[in-house]
Amino acid sequence: MTKQQLQRMSMDELRSMRDLLQREIEQRGQEIKYELRIGDKVKVNHNKTLGKTFIVVEIKRKKVVVEDVVNRYARYNVALQLVERAK
Repeated sequence: MTKQQLQRMSMDELRSMRDLLQREIEQRGQEIKYELRIGDKVKVNHNKTLGKTFIVVEIKRKKVVVEDVVNRYARYNVALQLVERAK
């Protein structure tokens, strides 16, 4: 969708699109949550963690606690939407 198409939409259409997108993002996060297990190796889609691999330490309702493979003292609370399994 282009910027011009977005500019032509009414506020109600934009709000309904935003709601649909938010629900889809939450749904995908929940799917990831049920695929993950403690001890799984994952990557985090964030600029500060590019190229690093982490281990899942704890799975919370909307976040995952991950630990750096190299530095075991580095732990992060990460949103489920940012986590993907390492290959």
